[in-house]
Amino acid sequence: METPDFLPLGSIVVIRGNTKKLMVTARGLALKQEGVFKYFDYGGCLYPEGMIGDTVVYFNHNAIQKVIFEGYVDEDNQLHLDTLCENLKGLTMEKGDPPPYQLPL
Repeated sequence: METPDFLPLGSIVVIRGNTKKLMVTARGLALKQEGVFKYFDYGGCLYPEGMIGDTVVYFNHNAIQKVIFEGYVDEDNQLHLDTLCENLKGLTMEKGDPPPYQLPL
């Protein structure tokens, strides 16, 4: 699997079709949908609200329209990304294609 240039945790982004900001809280996730595990580049929460209940927004790197802010990066982050990207090289799991994010009413 081709890996994106992952954004750091804490990065603030806007995904296509939305104006609401999301904060990246997780990278390289597998989620069971309709009985099948699918891979997503990121999990995030609303910004500035943060986590609301257990709601996580799953999205892929190609859905990012704009990066507002890039999170903190250090050697530990790079070590984690090196490990993540190495593990993703042999991944055969289908990449998830989430529907456009809808803001809660």
